[in-house]
Amino acid sequence: MWKLGTKSKRAPRPSPEDRAGFFDDYPRFFDTSNTYAYRDRLNLRHEAIIAANRDVLDGARVLDIASHDGRWSFAALRAGATHVTGIEARKELVKGAEDNFAHYDVDPTTYRFVCGDVFDALTTEGLDVDVVMCLGFLYHTLRYNELFTHIRALRPRHLIVDTNVMPDQDKPVVRLVRDKTAKQQNAAADAFSHNGQALVGKPSAPAVRFMQETYDFEVEDIYDWHNLLAARPGVEGLADYRKDQRVTMRSRLAA
Repeated sequence: MWKLGTKSKRAPRPSPEDRAGFFDDYPRFFDTSNTYAYRDRLNLRHEAIIAANRDVLDGARVLDIASHDGRWSFAALRAGATHVTGIEARKELVKGAEDNFAHYDVDPTTYRFVCGDVFDALTTEGLDVDVVMCLGFLYHTLRYNELFTHIRALRPRHLIVDTNVMPDQDKPVVRLVRDKTAKQQNAAADAFSHNGQALVGKPSAPAVRFMQETYDFEVEDIYDWHNLLAARPGVEGLADYRKDQRVTMRSRLAA
């Protein structure tokens, strides 16, 4: 089995807000995407991605890569972020995010959504951020050198990654996959797509760490999904985390 050399982060005792389920208070997000918008999944992912990282999100300027319908940008603001920039390639998802924020009366000076290619936006938008969230994106690209070069150039204090991974793999490897770009949950079409498909990679968990360390990001914590799920035996829609097919990491940029 994979040995990180970094102690996994125990799932924290949920706050009253989290026990109720964060997205139960904002139910539009159950309907504005057809990509795994299950109640249990969104609420528990909020605990792992947002609640467990309130200490770095509070007061931070945040970049949300592949921001989808704005669910995690919104949650970051509710966790205390002062500003969030979301980058999303699909126009309908950007429109959905903007509609969600307007519905919940979010101060328009605290967020911005950029509709376009992630790699273009990382180089042209003049971003100034403290925390980068890269959630559900690493397995929809093969341009890892380019991605981490651009993220590092932003000099964020922290990087939060949540991604599908190859399970039971103790080496830093990537499996090639073809994504059908017409599907909302897959890679968006770009200049490298061909015949309606994008060549992408599914990294192993050691590969995710290897990539980050190559670009000076030190893994601080790996979220303890097993502990969280053991405490919530009735939840549904989280088999990938239960089977170690998905991980949530937090890293710090080395000085």
